[in-house]
Amino acid sequence: MFFQVTGFLGGVNLALLVARVCQLYPNAVPSMLVSRFFRVYTQWRWPTPVMLCPIEENELGFPVWHPRNPRDRSHLMPIITPAYPCMNSSYNVSTSTLRVMMEQFQFGNKICGVITIVLFLSLIEIFWI
Repeated sequence: MFFQVTGFLGGVNLALLVARVCQLYPNAVPSMLVSRFFRVYTQWRWPTPVMLCPIEENELGFPVWHPRNPRDRSHLMPIITPAYPCMNSSYNVSTSTLRVMMEQFQFGNKICGVITIVLFLSLIEIFWI
């Protein structure tokens, strides 16, 4: 709860990011999903929105998030909720908090890469010796 107020991601934001990775890799085992999570969001081209499904518009007349809306276009890290009315769940992200989160995604990606290399070398040692 506190993180969202300060411009970082909270539980709902992270759940939506994880759900998108699960959509992209539906047959992946959990350890692969962790690695893919950091890879996907290290390479993500923000402010391209993360969406689990297409945005539903004008169902009941409530305003929904849309990249053509000038107010919505200014969002730096849009993570769009899948339920109507679709809204940006990360509207408080600022330039500085986005930079910090991108550094952490890169750090997580690097750690996952090191773990993969160590596991690979361990397997080589086990099966080739």
